[in-house]
Amino acid sequence: MTLLLPGLLMFGLLVATGVALFFILIQVRRTRREFERHVRLIGGTTEKRSATELADPGEANWRLFFGRRARDAFAVGLPRRWGMTAGVLSLLLSGIAGAGAAWLALQFGLHMPDWVALAAAVAAFFLAPRALLKFQQNGADKRFMEIFPDTIDMVIRMLRAGLPITAAVRAVGEEASPPVNQVFINLADKMAIGITFEDALADAGQRIGLTDFRFFTVAITLQRATGGNLATTLDILSDLMRKRRAARLKAKATTGEVRMSAYVLGAIPLLIIGGLFVITPDYLQPLFVDPRGRIIIAVAAASMLTGFATIRQMMRSVTRAD
Repeated sequence: MTLLLPGLLMFGLLVATGVALFFILIQVRRTRREFERHVRLIGGTTEKRSATELADPGEANWRLFFGRRARDAFAVGLPRRWGMTAGVLSLLLSGIAGAGAAWLALQFGLHMPDWVALAAAVAAFFLAPRALLKFQQNGADKRFMEIFPDTIDMVIRMLRAGLPITAAVRAVGEEASPPVNQVFINLADKMAIGITFEDALADAGQRIGLTDFRFFTVAITLQRATGGNLATTLDILSDLMRKRRAARLKAKATTGEVRMSAYVLGAIPLLIIGGLFVITPDYLQPLFVDPRGRIIIAVAAASMLTGFATIRQMMRSVTRAD
């Protein structure tokens, strides 16, 4: 009972904080919409967007602005961030959920000291939103790599129909599927405010960070500097991208047996522990009662997580797109 009360208070405080932030964000958003409605009624609905809004639409909306700042805070050190879409509320709720789960697991599951549980909760509050953002970015990278060869084919058809590359970029931004369309819309918007096409391409290549898109930007930049048939160059590049994707899929299929072996080996200890709990619960009791047993559990869990992370990194080194 002595340990249960602080844990319940901690968990209740986290939940109350999350609920309070949720209602505060809803109220602020409702107030902002009401204010904008009155402004439109007074001053009319037609207004021109500034150059800053065209170059970076997120800066014109306070919700997107603060969401971007929150993503930057939790995604420190990650190489790419363009595919992250989680807002402030989602990040805070995931952080609170991770912190609460870590606190409950260490405080009541393993009966660790308060300072250990608190340190783990703080780490989980930062790592849980970071994992969410990384998951979104990996999904955006995967979708981009799947759609991009077809997008290049669309550009090739427009070039062969007589459109300039700048007009083709705008058309692709209107017709392509997400997330590729957002990249080309951003390129077209930057050109609309006077940024040169080469500078816009260089900035997009640095921001996207994928190898195939960098090939695309280099091919267009070289063609505009030296001349040549851009449609033929892009046709070769599209075929190369499809071959690279086929090679990645083949590598993923080849390593499937290794991944399955890792899953089975990782599940065996958990299955054995579960079986012992059912058959002879007292056999594992010292691991949860004795302080030395709790240390053994922590070391074993850390070793398993390290092994999984190592195997996952080895698999990704031969199957990732970048």
